Amino acid sequence: MASFNRRLRFAIVVIISQLLLVALAIAWVIHMILIWKNGVVQFIEENPVILLAEIVMTILITLFAIAVLIIQTYRLGERRSSDKGRGRKDNRKVNKLGE
Repeated sequence: MASFNRRLRFAIVVIISQLLLVALAIAWVIHMILIWKNGVVQFIEENPVILLAEIVMTILITLFAIAVLIIQTYRLGERRSSDKGRGRKDNRKVNKLGE
């Protein structure tokens, strides 16, 4: 049961990271369209509380993305129970010519 909960948590984290990636792509397209139409992108935020909140959220999203990247990289090298019998033995087969 613990394995299922771990996989579910990881799947939720990956889904959130993918949604953030899609949001980033949409924001990038909007910026490119604004540059194409106006020649420049300018944002003016007069409320310092909102500006600070945006900066903090951007930092949190960046840290989350870095954490997901580290977790995914770690899981790439992890062996699973379904990997039994696979691995080095299969990779060390010598071809028919003995090379």
